[in-house]
Amino acid sequence: MSMTKPIRCCRDSLQRIITANINANVDGSVSSHATRNKYANGLHKIVRDLETLGFKLPDAKNLKGKHIVALGKHYEQQTIAGKLKPATIQGKFSMLRVFAHWIGKDGMVEATHKYVDLALVQRSSICAYDHSWAAQGIDVIAKLDEISQKDARVGLQLRLELESGLRSKEAMMLRPYLADKGSYLDVSVGTKGGRPRVVGINTLEQKALIEQAKTYAATKDSSTSDPNRSLAQWKNHYYYVLRSCGITRKNGFTAHGLRHTYAHNRYKELSGQDSPVRGGKLVNREDDRAARLQVADELGHSRESITTHYLGRGDGKDKDK
Repeated sequence: MSMTKPIRCCRDSLQRIITANINANVDGSVSSHATRNKYANGLHKIVRDLETLGFKLPDAKNLKGKHIVALGKHYEQQTIAGKLKPATIQGKFSMLRVFAHWIGKDGMVEATHKYVDLALVQRSSICAYDHSWAAQGIDVIAKLDEISQKDARVGLQLRLELESGLRSKEAMMLRPYLADKGSYLDVSVGTKGGRPRVVGINTLEQKALIEQAKTYAATKDSSTSDPNRSLAQWKNHYYYVLRSCGITRKNGFTAHGLRHTYAHNRYKELSGQDSPVRGGKLVNREDDRAARLQVADELGHSRESITTHYLGRGDGKDKDK
């Protein structure tokens, strides 16, 4: 009873503080419904983390520096164990800073790297290594053949990801008859953020693959997925097949690695050099930027900078033409 009461009091006081402050952001603007839910759920989770660590606060206002230090060590261990991502840790500390402001303790929560190893929490948009399957020691053709034997549709969709840089969902929802525009593929269904794009059909392999995809579409309005399954059911099946063939994050590679392969191949075609992460020679800035913009557009991104996630970045020096 003595342990239950402090926990209950802490959670009740936490909720009162949240209710009194959650509608307004620190800058005075009004919080969205999603933001309010995110902070309420996140702060309650942090209090539960403290309880797990043995801290039974009688009141949420009793939060102190030693509690932040303990949370930092806890989150660091979880990150090392692969249970938390750097972005999640940064988000937790951001919430703690806001909460400290609410209870009149501005400055109590310092920069995240004060509590957690900087190498674990520092997020970089620059790819440090080649994520493609071949770079992970995978025989791409043999692996795709293995998957196709398990399920030909899944194998086809993975090949679409490889040859045209489609996301998994885009490949699942692609309607090949409608998407095939002769010289390019109209990718407009299942795209991230609903952003349509054009991917050139530049090779005989691409053209043959699109024709093959049509044989899997029951009608001209149909997608490449099994018509007897809903999209959710197909996604579950798709990832089941991948797991059964060893394609898991735990094993070091995912379907997304095929998009990486497409990005590397296209960058080389456009710039004449391998990507920086593959050790390619420096390309002059103008040509590098033009190639990156094209790759970004074909992958369905609006910013050239996103290509650093796939290609890495050179040292930024100009190279004479």
